Amino acid sequence: MAETNNNKSATCGVWIAGAKGDIATTLIVGARAIAQGLTSSTGLVTELAPLNGLPLPALQDLVFGGVDISPQSMRESAKSLYANSRTVSREVLDAVASDLDEIEKDVLVAPQLAWHPAQRAPAQASLKDNALRLRAAISAFRRKHRLQRLVVINLTSAEPEPAVVAEQASVEGLESLIAADRRDAVTPAMLYAYAALHEGCAYINFTPNVGTTLECIRALARRQRLPFYGDDGKTGETLVKTALAPMFAARNLHVLSWEGVNMLGNNDGKSLSVPENRVPKIRNKGKVLQGMLGYEPHGDVQINYVPSLGDWKTAWDLIHFQGFLDVKMSMQFTWQGCDSVLAAPLVLDMARLSALALHKREVGPMRHLAAFFKNPIDVDEMALWPQFESLLRYAERHLGEAGRDQIVQSRA
Repeated sequence: MAETNNNKSATCGVWIAGAKGDIATTLIVGARAIAQGLTSSTGLVTELAPLNGLPLPALQDLVFGGVDISPQSMRESAKSLYANSRTVSREVLDAVASDLDEIEKDVLVAPQLAWHPAQRAPAQASLKDNALRLRAAISAFRRKHRLQRLVVINLTSAEPEPAVVAEQASVEGLESLIAADRRDAVTPAMLYAYAALHEGCAYINFTPNVGTTLECIRALARRQRLPFYGDDGKTGETLVKTALAPMFAARNLHVLSWEGVNMLGNNDGKSLSVPENRVPKIRNKGKVLQGMLGYEPHGDVQINYVPSLGDWKTAWDLIHFQGFLDVKMSMQFTWQGCDSVLAAPLVLDMARLSALALHKREVGPMRHLAAFFKNPIDVDEMALWPQFESLLRYAERHLGEAGRDQIVQSRA
């Protein structure tokens, strides 16, 4: 259904790194479909009370652009969702086709932004040239659409971690690495964050790639007086973990082992099939239990690339736990869902909430967005409900008495 909240703020730009990927295409098609009344807003957290009372940009007021390494068109990306994932109907695809053609004009195709940190091929554009091109594209997008607020979101595939060097501790150090073309120490994800913040944009890192956790990026955000957050979106197996693990702690049931196998077949799955690319992802997935249980049970997290699954993913988990009289018991669950359909609404939520943070001139890590991430910056709490409470309290602070009343009513 179309949005009913009349307390919305003005047009906001959403500039996406990985703009032609499955998640980005799904969120763009979804935003346009909701705006046209072709589908409901189910899945959008910002449509829940009291969040829907905040002065957020309406979905029809979001202007999309971005960058991608793929030469295929936005319409072709959407057609693949229809043909392969069956998450987009023919009716919706036809209804948004002209919108996709317009958005295409604001998507930079930059294949040189795909590199391995160890590569220093002379044929590649330099880091400095890449950074300048990204900044120019963001600036041109802002001017073209006369945007006062612009949010940059990283939705690119997993990449290897960069070498850890002292220069990453400061903005000046990062700029020296860029000037020296140190591809071993500067990744594409770092360039996206650098370009976004330099151009006065809020920045969200939905990937496990290094960026928002580095001191040089945090320092740049502080210098520019901008909000940012990340990283590694929480959409599937880890989401279930952060909802379920507190149950075991509350009943004093001792978790002995929590084993997980994740299978997916899209471009993200293909990227994660490379061992060095999945290091941060597995680290983020594996560390959530200790914070909720107070100890670290045995656990192995596997990520398997299964091409035939496409954009759908399956996670199988085995929880072996000990109860009264030291009796050992077990629980198993299987999570099956479409990766992009789970992720896309969260990205739209964070784009809207980041636009509000820009409007309110908020600076630094947006900790109230912790519920959306596996590795929430500057937040130790890993359980889903307390994280969601933080988001509700944020809304309450902005809405005052009306926000408190809505929270009470929603729990009645």
